[in-house]
Amino acid sequence: MINKLACKITYYIENNSDIKSISDLEKITYSLQAIFNELFKTVILIAIFFIIGKLDYFLFSMMILFSIRIFAGGYHCSTTISCLFFSILFFLPTSLLSGFLPKLNMVFYYVIALLSILVILFRSPYPNKKRPIKSKKRRQILKFLSIFFTISWLCILLLYIKDISYLNCGFSTILLEVSQLIPKKKGVF
Repeated sequence: MINKLACKITYYIENNSDIKSISDLEKITYSLQAIFNELFKTVILIAIFFIIGKLDYFLFSMMILFSIRIFAGGYHCSTTISCLFFSILFFLPTSLLSGFLPKLNMVFYYVIALLSILVILFRSPYPNKKRPIKSKKRRQILKFLSIFFTISWLCILLLYIKDISYLNCGFSTILLEVSQLIPKKKGVF
């Protein structure tokens, strides 16, 4: 349904604009599909976490994830439904379990912060088959932005967040995002 809607909009654009390049039209279709898929997924996730009473943790986790992931990359599913399930499995521990975890030794948080920065430094931006990064300059900009947002969130978490549940929620979000950047053997995902 989402793909058909994106194709109809692209068809409308093709017939009512000067854009005629097949490549440009494919990019428009892909972008529309990505936007609609994200909207669909976000509405479902908000509903789920609202129902289980963890919407505030979900939104906090999502804010951290999106500000890092958009530049660092990560695992991508092949279908909207598999992406939705993967997202549910991603946000459940960050939103649900973080409230049950006690405050850990601060050394643990600093070690996780340092390891996260190192993984981002060496592994981001993580390649995506559908949106390859061809320019070295773009790769450097994405790396810089992913490092910047990761360090920014780690500073916010370590220096300003006093609520243990939000601290654990933020750290688990960063940890799960960074774990997607670590090289995996073929066939793992």
